[in-house]
Amino acid sequence: MTIQEQVSKDFIQARKDKDKLKTDVLRIIKSYFDAFKIDNGREMDDKEQVNYLLKEQKQTEEAITFAKEANRADLVEENQAKREIIGAYLPQMMTEAEVTEFLTKKGVPDMVMKDAMKLAMSELNGKAEKRMVSQVVKKLLAK
Repeated sequence: MTIQEQVSKDFIQARKDKDKLKTDVLRIIKSYFDAFKIDNGREMDDKEQVNYLLKEQKQTEEAITFAKEANRADLVEENQAKREIIGAYLPQMMTEAEVTEFLTKKGVPDMVMKDAMKLAMSELNGKAEKRMVSQVVKKLLAK
């Protein structure tokens, strides 16, 4: 079952359960998937779905930070719940050690920065956080 199918199924269940927050979060995600299909004439592939969810999760993390700075415990709690809902649809991300091992096997330490980043981002797109991949590449090239 794809992420999109799971979101649709869970959206219906959340509406039946009258879970307002989960319904709202899944409605936003489902709307984005539907709009993408209308705009592009095709369904999103798995990588595009994961990248969209990662973007949503990152925005939620930023909202949590801003809510903490504003001393808004209610918003912090709401956004943490939203982050958990979004996170349930994301695949397990690679750790820094796994990324380092993968890139070392691919020969990144012997490449120039441009080629190393191109390879790393294409291979690990949706499997690891981009910021962490970038840091690992820089560490490997600094050796």
